[in-house]
Amino acid sequence: MIGKFRRLNTLFVAAGIAVATASTPAIAHHSPASYDITKRTTLTGVIKEAMFRNPHGKMVVEVKNGAKVESWDVETSAANLLRRRGWDFSKFRPGATITIYGHLNKTLPRVIYIREVRFADGTFFGDKDVNDKALD
Repeated sequence: MIGKFRRLNTLFVAAGIAVATASTPAIAHHSPASYDITKRTTLTGVIKEAMFRNPHGKMVVEVKNGAKVESWDVETSAANLLRRRGWDFSKFRPGATITIYGHLNKTLPRVIYIREVRFADGTFFGDKDVNDKALD
């Protein structure tokens, strides 16, 4: 009987570890709370890479700062939300010039949460009414 309890106890411990390990990505998810939503910033640069996925997408944009070029990390809302709001991900190709409207990260340099984007050809994605909650 004691052997059965030990096996059962071992099973419960293993199940607990599996659940804790599986939930790690959920713990890593974060909201735009780490960004200063009281101020908007505008950046113009060239897309180096873009990945739209859930829970957040990411782009790397190269921005000229005087004589040097800086790489900026750009966080987006979830891909499914952006798609429902009309974003066409095929436009976000490396080499495309974009202007980003968004919020700077409170602690990390060169990190911005995107709210709207305008391409050199005039294509616009985002909330034309500047309702910052619209893309969360």
